This record gives sequence, C-alpha cells and structure tokens, in this order.
Amino acid sequence: MNCLVCRKPFAVPWSPATLLKRDWVCTDCERMLTPLKAGCPRCGHPTADGVTCSDCVRWLALGLDLTVHSLYAYDESGANWLHRYKFGGDVALAHQVQEMLRQTREPRVMYVPIPLSEERLRTRRFNQAEVLAKMIGPTKQVLVKSEVSSQRELGKEERRHRANPFTVHTLPHCDKIVLVDDVYTTGTTLHQAALTLRRAGVEQVSAVCLFRTLNKSKMCPI
Repeated sequence: MNCLVCRKPFAVPWSPATLLKRDWVCTDCERMLTPLKAGCPRCGHPTADGVTCSDCVRWLALGLDLTVHSLYAYDESGANWLHRYKFGGDVALAHQVQEMLRQTREPRVMYVPIPLSEERLRTRRFNQAEVLAKMIGPTKQVLVKSEVSSQRELGKEERRHRANPFTVHTLPHCDKIVLVDDVYTTGTTLHQAALTLRRAGVEQVSAVCLFRTLNKSKMCPI
C-alpha cells in the first residue's frame, strides 16, 4: 500500500475493510499536521486558554462576532501541505483531514464554502473550500464572489479593510449556515462573508477553517 501523501509504500493490517479503503496515510504523514489546542474561543488562535486574541478583539470592536472552529496550525508543515493541495491540485490530499472535518459536523446545518471568483476558479479548476465542505455535510453554493486583488499582495491592515467582495446568490432553508474555508489569517474573508449572510437575513452563522495562521508565522503565502 502506498501512502496518499508521500507516495511511499508501507504495511497496513489486512482486513476486509482494507480492500475498500483507498486513502491510507502512513504514520509519519499522519503526524505531519499540527492540531490546534485550546486557544482563542472565537478563532482558535493558540493564545492562552480562553483568551480572545487581538484579531478577534478588533472584529468585536467593529460589531462583528463570528465563531470559527480552526483545526490545524498553519506552520511550515501545514503550509507545505496546503500549497500541494491548493496550488498543486492534489485534491486527494483532502482525505487526510476528512475525519477531523467530520468531527465538526452539526445537525440541521448547511455548509457553505467560501467561493472563488469565476476567473480564479477557471485558473485553479476547483474550489479548495468546496472540497473540504463536502467532507463535512450537505453543501450549497450560497455566495458569489467578485474578482478582487489577491490577498497575497495585501498587508494585514489592507486585508482587514478591503471592500466586501461577496453577494448572496440564494438562501437555503436551514437552521444555521456554517462557512468553510482553508486558511484563517486576519479573518477578513470569513467575517465579510458572514456579514453578507446576516444582512440577507441569516440569523445563525459560524465557520470551520482547516488552518489558523500564527502571528509569528512567515510561511508560504496563501
């Protein structure tokens, strides 16, 4: 059996289920990503337990309160993993994080991936957030995103104050919407998307994000 991530062969215990499983990951690669421990109650940043981080304090000062369940630290290993998945187009890598994503599932919830602009989708050929969302639960394309300058070209404050690129395409009938994205940096993308949904009449909005950047991190720009 070859590892899904590193492609190297490794031995797995045989059982009837082995014949059906196609997303085996070796032990070394399973430890590649760093799960976030208890941190900021609103975004998962690894601050002291229960302390709201400085980014969320700024959002709260603007009247924007969004709870984001972040799963992994965006460290060097996380950056390398995401670059291969997002820019290298290795979509099968998403199976490595499927179990962690499924643990966030809630009943009577619609999962809404952060959309790409039409131009970006044509270039990348898949929406990385949509793949992750489908691994959690029922999804729907609710938001439309207009083309804006890449956030990789913007500083932290420029990201936070950029124009809102989102509009609502159609609203689903559900108790709650959970936004899904790949990386939480300043929180601008998710907060703008949540604000757009609330202005359209959605009462309950939260989010799930695969990675949470660290303030000291200067890793691969995403």
